[in-house]
Amino acid sequence: MLRGGKNRRRIDQAAVRAAATGVALRTGKAVGIIALLVGICAGTAFGASKLKNYLYTSPTFAIERFSFDGVRHASEDELTRLSGISVGDNIFEVDLFGAEKLMLAHPWVRKLSLEREYPRTLVVRVIEHEPAALADLGGLYFVDEQGKAFKKLAPGEEADLPILRGFTREDYTAHPAEIEELQREALYALGSYRESGLEKTTPVSEVKLDRVDGMTFYCGKDAVAVKLGVKDYREKFARLEQLFAELSKKGARAEVIRLDNRTRPGWVAVQLAQGASGQ
Repeated sequence: MLRGGKNRRRIDQAAVRAAATGVALRTGKAVGIIALLVGICAGTAFGASKLKNYLYTSPTFAIERFSFDGVRHASEDELTRLSGISVGDNIFEVDLFGAEKLMLAHPWVRKLSLEREYPRTLVVRVIEHEPAALADLGGLYFVDEQGKAFKKLAPGEEADLPILRGFTREDYTAHPAEIEELQREALYALGSYRESGLEKTTPVSEVKLDRVDGMTFYCGKDAVAVKLGVKDYREKFARLEQLFAELSKKGARAEVIRLDNRTRPGWVAVQLAQGASGQ
């Protein structure tokens, strides 16, 4: 949640008076309504009951619309439906805390807050998950920047993102913390790859993850397998950039590039694609 709090159906009297006064001013009936409300609030318990009855039954406080902020991937209609609140419901009577919990069930929503804007609007502020990659877990799932798979790619959805492979849905279910850590490491490596400038000329389409051997990038239109192993990605990408430039000069094409030698970190091995020849 963007903030904690108790059930916000309990509205203090100061907020009620302020809201009612604001409504009066906006509707052009300030003198009569304010005088009436001040008289009621200053009166007995009977007067307070009258005020409550007015606020909970007057069409003035019937919800007219939802105002959304921060929604890009989630559907506003879906979020409205999940809230359980309908246009026409009384703005004081709705359970905001309960509605927030229901709306958080939407797979794109990471955090959400719901507030009253008197007299007839509910303001929904949303922070969505930011997709950083896709994970092949017996189907493609969006992965956020923390390595967490949060939503399955639906038919018709498009995502120009690298795909992380190497684990099954069963692996992820059984060992979520371990798999998410490995996926975070892959996202960190992808970030280093972008910073090196290689992404512009030789984008990564897939990343294969292995608990022991580390990761392998598949780069460019020929899906060259670049075995990175673990750690020291910036240094490895600097060597890879030089290697790509050298291969290009010679008109050669690599099939496998190995940068994963643990005993000789500066060592590079290249397996040329079948039929490729240098000049």
